[in-house]
Amino acid sequence: MSLEQKQNLLVKEIIDKGFNIDNFQKFIDQRHDLEEWDYDELVEVIKKFQDQQNDYFQVLKCNRTIPNAISNSENLTSTVVGYEKVQKGIFMSTYVYFKIETKPINWVVRRTYEEFIALKNMLNKHYNVPNIPNQRKSPVEFTYIKQLRHLQMFLNFVLLDQEIRSLPVIQDFLSLDSFQPNQVIPFTTLSGDFGIRINKQIACFIKQSDYFLNNVSPLQKKAYKLVKQLMKNMQQQNQTMFQLSDVYKELFKESKAQNARLKDCYIIASHLFEQLSKIQTDNIKILNETIYAQQRFQFHQIAPLKDILNQREKHYNQVFDFSNKLKAKKEKLYQQGEVVKWDLDESYLDSFKLEQIKSTPQIAFQCMCKTDNSHLQVLKNQFGQINLRAYEAIESVIKYTSTQFKDHLEKFAQLMTTSIHQYQKLWSDTLENLAIS
Repeated sequence: MSLEQKQNLLVKEIIDKGFNIDNFQKFIDQRHDLEEWDYDELVEVIKKFQDQQNDYFQVLKCNRTIPNAISNSENLTSTVVGYEKVQKGIFMSTYVYFKIETKPINWVVRRTYEEFIALKNMLNKHYNVPNIPNQRKSPVEFTYIKQLRHLQMFLNFVLLDQEIRSLPVIQDFLSLDSFQPNQVIPFTTLSGDFGIRINKQIACFIKQSDYFLNNVSPLQKKAYKLVKQLMKNMQQQNQTMFQLSDVYKELFKESKAQNARLKDCYIIASHLFEQLSKIQTDNIKILNETIYAQQRFQFHQIAPLKDILNQREKHYNQVFDFSNKLKAKKEKLYQQGEVVKWDLDESYLDSFKLEQIKSTPQIAFQCMCKTDNSHLQVLKNQFGQINLRAYEAIESVIKYTSTQFKDHLEKFAQLMTTSIHQYQKLWSDTLENLAIS
């Protein structure tokens, strides 16, 4: 094949289709002389380049994370074992501290709910971590129990991610007596680099996720409220059964020397409803610690995922707007024909003659505005980073919450199976007592 045919192939497959000439030159390394290429070989390398460009992926350098004492620890667990109230002074508020034990290193620290929130906010600037609901001041002990469960789920997620648990701030949070909130955490990785990616697969996933989150949000809220209402209904039933037990006890006392069978029935009924109340109390606790806790956790994960999708859209719009303005600028410069104002990238002059650049708009548009092209590349890389981060955040949080939900559902089913056996035994004992009364 002639040199002209090879050049026409490049114009058709690279320039006319909008691929970057400079990126193609880097892709073929040092073989810039078309005379060195066989036509079929050139067709093959062009296809490989196009496939690569359709999946835009780069690895950029960053500071390296220095591994800490828990980076490679096996069987590492950090458990929020309880909480305690501390009165700071007569005229000061009561502080609630959550006690954290880290095994097998045997670290023990106390942290406030606000310190957990501060850690979450610091990490969220660069890393993907679950949300923690904002604290609500309440004197009710049950509120602290709910907070404890959210904090435990948050810690579980953090320790599962080796990149995050290797950060100095995590070791400080789990080991030091005092913790400094609002620290500036630099972005680092264990490998000293990070990836950026833009492709159709991620775009499709993001689009589906955005649709899913927008539709699932009201359903999650509804499920959360319904489980909460179910617990209230169970508590009301529990109170009614407890009152019935007391009433039957009073009836037993008032019956005195009347019919003996009636007295037996009263005491059996009192015992029955008393035991039903105890089983119901256990069922409420089971529901609260499994389905309700997990449903509340899932509900509070939607907002931060939607936030990162909004950040991604913002970066995408920046790339799109700047790209359109740059395109209009190049068209105007080309029409004016004043090459001295084009800010040409001189590296292209190794492959194209100046007259060829001036006469071919597709080539000219890629060669001109070198400074603006560099800025567009920076914007594209920033979008690529937030694009990949959004993909990984949604995937990791959904994977984590689905695993947690499965575990909680299994625990709920196991405990309720035990509860059913308790009901069966209670009814069986009640029938036996009635038979001999």
